[in-house]
Amino acid sequence: MKNNDAVLIQRVLDGDDTAFSALVRKYQRSVHALAWRKIGDFHIAEDIAQDTFLKAYQRLSTLKEPQSFASWLYVITANHCKAWLRKNQRWTRSLEETSSAQLEKATYSGYIIAENERMTVETQREVVKKLLAKLQESDRTVITLYYLGGMTYGEISEFLGVSEAAIRNRLYRARRRLKKEEPMIREALGNFQITPSLTDNIMREISRLKPVAPSGGKPLVPWAIGVSTLAVILLMLGVGTQYLSRFQRPYSFDAASEMIVEIVEASIVLNLESKPDVRTQIGRTAASSKNDGSGQQPDGVLFPAAQTDGEDVPISKQQWVQTSEPGGIVVMALAAIPEGNLYTVDGMGDFYKLANNENRWQRIFNVGSLNTPWGGNPPIAKWDNTLYLVPSNELFASTDNGKTWNLLYSWHEGYRYPVELVPTDQAFYLAFDNGIFRSEDTGKTWQIIDDGLTGRIESFVKIQNTLFAGTKTGLYRLNTDSWQRLQFPVSEAETIQSVAATQERLYVAAQLDWGRLSRDDRQQISEGQRRSWWLFRSTDKGDSWTDITPTNAWAILGYPPHIRLVGKETVLLVIGMSDGVVVRSIDSGNTWSHKETTGISPTRFSVTEAVALNKSTFYAGGNRGIFRSTDGGISWHRFNRKMKSRVYNLITFRKMDKGGNMSTVLYARVSGELVKTTDHGRSWKTVQVKIPMKASQREEPPLIDEIVASGDVLYAKGKVPFEEVRLYRVSTDSNTLIPIQEVPVFYPAALIDKGFIEQFQENIHGAAQFFKQLAAPDVQWSGELLRGGLRGAFAVSGDIFYMEYNYKLFRWKQGETEWFDTGVEETAELSRDTIRQGFKLAASGNTVYVGKRDGHLVVSFDRGNNWIDLTPILPFSVKVFKEIVFAGPTVYVATDVGVTVSSDGKRWHAIADAAGTRLVMEKLAVGGNTLYGVSKAGVYRLESANGTWGQVAPKIADRVTSLVVDGGVLYVGTRSSGMLHFNLDE
Repeated sequence: MKNNDAVLIQRVLDGDDTAFSALVRKYQRSVHALAWRKIGDFHIAEDIAQDTFLKAYQRLSTLKEPQSFASWLYVITANHCKAWLRKNQRWTRSLEETSSAQLEKATYSGYIIAENERMTVETQREVVKKLLAKLQESDRTVITLYYLGGMTYGEISEFLGVSEAAIRNRLYRARRRLKKEEPMIREALGNFQITPSLTDNIMREISRLKPVAPSGGKPLVPWAIGVSTLAVILLMLGVGTQYLSRFQRPYSFDAASEMIVEIVEASIVLNLESKPDVRTQIGRTAASSKNDGSGQQPDGVLFPAAQTDGEDVPISKQQWVQTSEPGGIVVMALAAIPEGNLYTVDGMGDFYKLANNENRWQRIFNVGSLNTPWGGNPPIAKWDNTLYLVPSNELFASTDNGKTWNLLYSWHEGYRYPVELVPTDQAFYLAFDNGIFRSEDTGKTWQIIDDGLTGRIESFVKIQNTLFAGTKTGLYRLNTDSWQRLQFPVSEAETIQSVAATQERLYVAAQLDWGRLSRDDRQQISEGQRRSWWLFRSTDKGDSWTDITPTNAWAILGYPPHIRLVGKETVLLVIGMSDGVVVRSIDSGNTWSHKETTGISPTRFSVTEAVALNKSTFYAGGNRGIFRSTDGGISWHRFNRKMKSRVYNLITFRKMDKGGNMSTVLYARVSGELVKTTDHGRSWKTVQVKIPMKASQREEPPLIDEIVASGDVLYAKGKVPFEEVRLYRVSTDSNTLIPIQEVPVFYPAALIDKGFIEQFQENIHGAAQFFKQLAAPDVQWSGELLRGGLRGAFAVSGDIFYMEYNYKLFRWKQGETEWFDTGVEETAELSRDTIRQGFKLAASGNTVYVGKRDGHLVVSFDRGNNWIDLTPILPFSVKVFKEIVFAGPTVYVATDVGVTVSSDGKRWHAIADAAGTRLVMEKLAVGGNTLYGVSKAGVYRLESANGTWGQVAPKIADRVTSLVVDGGVLYVGTRSSGMLHFNLDE
């Protein structure tokens, strides 16, 4: 990009518009690549590129440094992307939301394809986008600009405003990180072509415009320059402009000065799948008392020992018992076979079987042991007592119910993403996303059958022995050796989203092809003025169709809902893939009923697979585990028994029902969700925010990253995509999350120019050490630093809320308009390990304790106005705080060298066992006024008679993430075994 931009710009200002067309041709691929990187939709990115150049043309005379035209375009593009995202908060997903463990397994496969492949406009683009998720934020932008934008090192350097050496280093690092995926990404990005007429379209619009002269006014002082830069950076990070006005004016394109800033892109989205939180708020540790600093008194009423699957466990032999897992499982495949057995593959490749009439999943083997690539939704089928599995481009068979597998056939590398394996009476058929094959010798040899078939294949089903394929371009029926495209009553309903077949009926969910719509068409859909989706039924194998779209469910006008169809006999279910809604018909689609709160998780891609065993029993699976309905789809519950899952927080309440009986409600936080059980872990339901179903653009549900209890209320802290941290409370019926109104907005930090650090700190909440490290030129993990700042500790005492934000503690009382800076913050250097450790925080009445990452324990007896450093008077030196809990006026602090206790905050002593050994407790919990702690050796109770630890439960064979006590039962949340319980009664 050797800069003759200044010459071209001057020619434009002199009236030569052809010079601007040269600028468009020069930068259009770069601008489009950046927009695609931020938006995720290839065609919408073209619209944004066009808007960017129109804005640049109009404001060209305001650019004071023409040699910085490339960086200026970057700013304009980012602003347009931000505006689009704010207006269209729907099926965009931050790359950081994908779990790190799953991304590590993404070699053309796994979680990447499972979430996106069935609902994309151009699947290859989505695959590439998800593979890029394995990179750091800055590296993703560089590799996209290099391959898709077609830019050189120097051009990217100029465009981003960073050194060429840094660009080379980032590209090298990206290539090394991707390893074998890099050639595919290089080829794919290089082949993505923007509309050839884009330059002509832009120049046609420009012919109606003229550049705007700069507005008058005094030159901006350096502080104002810094604030403008901050606004730009905040927009890059996804912050709404309505929040900026509280501290400074939004960035203006009329500004009399421009500057080049390096933007390292970092969507502030909670990476809830990375590693389990070290800190969890356990039990009921915050009191409703307002002035005495005393903790609350948890109820100590006992209940009978919990049972597992209806079986009594002799107390004398009782060990830790696993309950039904509350969530955290990613389901890649779900298949029902004729005899009633069910098979599934989870995100880690574990292959499970649910035998007919059984109530637990049985793990058979791991797909990784086959030494073959695997991913997407690996098809599973059974025929003539042989089980078949297609992990990627190889077909395996098992004759011993999945214990051992033999390779039958391999396809070449061009076929990687299998869709469905369908046996018929005459042959086997296997559909990949880009081709369909037939075998007449039970899988030994295969012949491609693609005559007349076009478009990416999304669905593949049969009615009796007739095959149907749903693609991006329509629905096709196989007639002997060729495919016939079937006609719907609405010709523009081309893209097939889902297909379901019963013995006699065919159901199809179809929608408009977004890639073929004009800009005006898209705008009308966005504003809810045009229909974009339909549901059709055929009873004659596709020769004729009836429109059976439910009109009393999702909005007919506006964006199409993302749905899965599943049916049995006359029962048809339409399941929302990301909202948990189920629309149900028992008469083959003639009439409909719907239920918004079903028990299915209302989060993105919670349903990607659905199967029916009979007209009463249905299963659905996705990135929130498996859900089962036994009443024909009316109600659902999680069904992940004996599967691996992670639980972060546990909190228990005792509530009195209308009949005056006490019952236990146990809450758990799993993978960004709040779930509850009222039957001691046998079944779990999601506690969710109510979102209107009829809206043409539905708000995303929050990702919950912390839950705490205060008095009789459960509170949650979470984040809505593209928004800031929000606070919620659980409704009195414990079924929904209710937003707490008028919570002041926290303003997110940004990767900022080191020269403006002081000015930025005046307007942005956070620790000085946090900003210092963000401004460091060699910071390579800024995304983790930013996300860690949002995942801080959270506590509530009465109507006072405490929250760690960007490694600093703030306080807010309902009715106040601002968060109060308590002055407590991290001063030691932050690292990946210390970020995960976090503040350890506990509040009761006016008393607040904070255990910091630097080993200091501080306390405030006046709600955070004044602080005392207790570190010098502790009985031992501490490096890591693990937990702080109240039991009445007494506070217990668990550390890396033992537990210490104080009843007044002034005198402290260590707790040991009968032999005088200090035990290291990972988690603490209070039952009544009795303290419990879990160590690597088991669970201990602090004996009131002698003040020493006594073991009450055996070792737990998994890492414990949380501990609660309810009467005579211990519950622990674990890293991979879900929730376990142990009966203390003997």
